[in-house]
Amino acid sequence: MKSKSAKKDELKALASKLPDSKITIFTSFARAGEKGLSVAQMTELKRALRDAHSEYVVTKKTLIDRAIPDNGVDVYGMQGSLGLVIGNDEPYGLAKKVYDFAKKNPALQFFGALLDGGFITKEQFLEMAKMPSREILLGRLVGMLTYPMRGLAVVLSEIEKKKLSN
Repeated sequence: MKSKSAKKDELKALASKLPDSKITIFTSFARAGEKGLSVAQMTELKRALRDAHSEYVVTKKTLIDRAIPDNGVDVYGMQGSLGLVIGNDEPYGLAKKVYDFAKKNPALQFFGALLDGGFITKEQFLEMAKMPSREILLGRLVGMLTYPMRGLAVVLSEIEKKKLSN
């Protein structure tokens, strides 16, 4: 069991990290009566998050509740051992990375996330995580913008071919 001073230090560290994070994802890595993430899986998750300039923090629910600004998050209603992904990287990319990890490791489950100062539900988070990456969306946008011009070019070339054949 941690001493009071260790808990105060942990609370200060957590309270200093949360305001700077772009997204904070609430997860459960172990539930009562179920097998949780192994040490190797937890290490793999932390390493993947470190590459994304983020971290995975496991601490008591009371400390999390005190560190989070008052915005309607019910930490005590979240079942199981609670962990936080504190993201300093692009929120959509980080959500996708954590979601992909959870698909391979079903013990990691989501409760929701803090995004732009507000809490989003598990369903909203999963919808965000399943979105295509930024690069794919930009590629689709470029394709949609160039499609009318390509269509016009094809029509004009066919008209030119028709005129030349007559």
